[in-house]
Amino acid sequence: MNDENLILREVKHGLNRLGACLPDRALTNIQALVNYLKIGRWMQDHGYDFGRRVRNRQEVWSAVADQVADKKVLYLEFGVAQGHSINWWSRHLQNPGSVLAGFDSFEGLPESGGPWAKGQFSTTGKIPVIDDPRVRFYKGWFDATLPTFAVTDHEVLVVNLDADLYVSTIYVLRWLRPHLKPGTFIYFDEMNHVDHEPRAFDDFCAESGFRFKPVCADRTLAFTFFVCDGTAPVK
Repeated sequence: MNDENLILREVKHGLNRLGACLPDRALTNIQALVNYLKIGRWMQDHGYDFGRRVRNRQEVWSAVADQVADKKVLYLEFGVAQGHSINWWSRHLQNPGSVLAGFDSFEGLPESGGPWAKGQFSTTGKIPVIDDPRVRFYKGWFDATLPTFAVTDHEVLVVNLDADLYVSTIYVLRWLRPHLKPGTFIYFDEMNHVDHEPRAFDDFCAESGFRFKPVCADRTLAFTFFVCDGTAPVK
């Protein structure tokens, strides 16, 4: 065994011993740091260059809300939880003809994955109360509520994907496929977990041929807005 392999083995052994001493929270934080490295590489590999990088998710939302505030928007949110984000959008979408639909089981995540546990983000079935008649919630798993959802007439479609898990995200993207067109905006809230929302986005683009351009992201690339730029032939 050469010196390089010997050193590598010793490093691995040292990491094993260190890992045995670290609490779960520390290991989760270390994995989170690796995830930010991964999403930086993922964006680079896919040619997504966010010229506009802002401080937080609200500023990312504003980059699109400012463009569409007066238009007749169909806003679809997947992963509502306590309703903070859909409430924000209801205040910023000014057209009385806009429709805001929120989809959530309100029982938490359907399965464990990444840093999340099954049932996480549950509101124990409680649906948010928002004083806006344009807002409506659809309680249940996506595969139960989306097949009967009727897409209403709109000028612009804005999608907020905060489903976290790959399986939930890819289901929504595939359901959205016939409703996407150039100018449709899609927001992802957990892009820093490459095996989930980014993988679903990647798989969907590959199978559908849709192209997207980056619009705005926060500095960490966790919160990102894209706009549909058309389709390309699927190879």
